[in-house]
Amino acid sequence: MIPLKSRIENLRASYGDLKNIFEQQGFVLGGGYEYDHGFFDKPLDPESDQAHRAYLRVPIFSVEGNIEEDSATVRLGQPFVLKHQFQTGPDDHVSTGVISGLVDQFAEPADKDDAVEPEWVQRGKSALNRLEQALEPLMR
Repeated sequence: MIPLKSRIENLRASYGDLKNIFEQQGFVLGGGYEYDHGFFDKPLDPESDQAHRAYLRVPIFSVEGNIEEDSATVRLGQPFVLKHQFQTGPDDHVSTGVISGLVDQFAEPADKDDAVEPEWVQRGKSALNRLEQALEPLMR
């Protein structure tokens, strides 16, 4: 994980306004969000025909209301570049059973915090720069 300095850190705005801009810039709200926090993720390796492995991630925190409510007031955290190294073979830590088979359908990452090469950091900085420009009207 490589933290990036940014003008958007601590920006407060409505979730709806931020969501529209983030989506226009190719971000998605990560599936593991909670009512009070989450992450907007942008893949940095779109040319890959494999699962995305490098991301620009921007934390989001609820100030008033719940994440996913357009009217909620949210605050952005410090952006960072993250890389996941996924297993390509069978999962070594699998537990079998009907219930676990319905719930646990994905292999564990081989390394959740894999080393981030300079290429991904540079792509992350470029994507962050474009995002900052798009968010400029909300920073006034």
